[in-house]
Amino acid sequence: MTSRENMLQKIREYDFTMMDTGLFLNSHPKDAMALDHFRKAREKYNKAVKEYESKYGVLTMKNMDNNLQWTWIDDPWPWEGADN
Repeated sequence: MTSRENMLQKIREYDFTMMDTGLFLNSHPKDAMALDHFRKAREKYNKAVKEYESKYGVLTMKNMDNNLQWTWIDDPWPWEGADN
């Protein structure tokens, strides 16, 4: 696996952890351990996304912050070429 693929895999794992823990928290909103687990996963996710974007460009259009030009459409898109 390339460095880019490894980074994307980690981002997917942290995203899954947040989604899964969030579903648990929907029925256990006061569970301190689950809240801490979610918080830590979110911190890792945000750090991983920031690192990925510093090397390869924005991961989603939500993170597009260039006000001068819409660069989201510039190649390669996050899902293109990572497996090549």
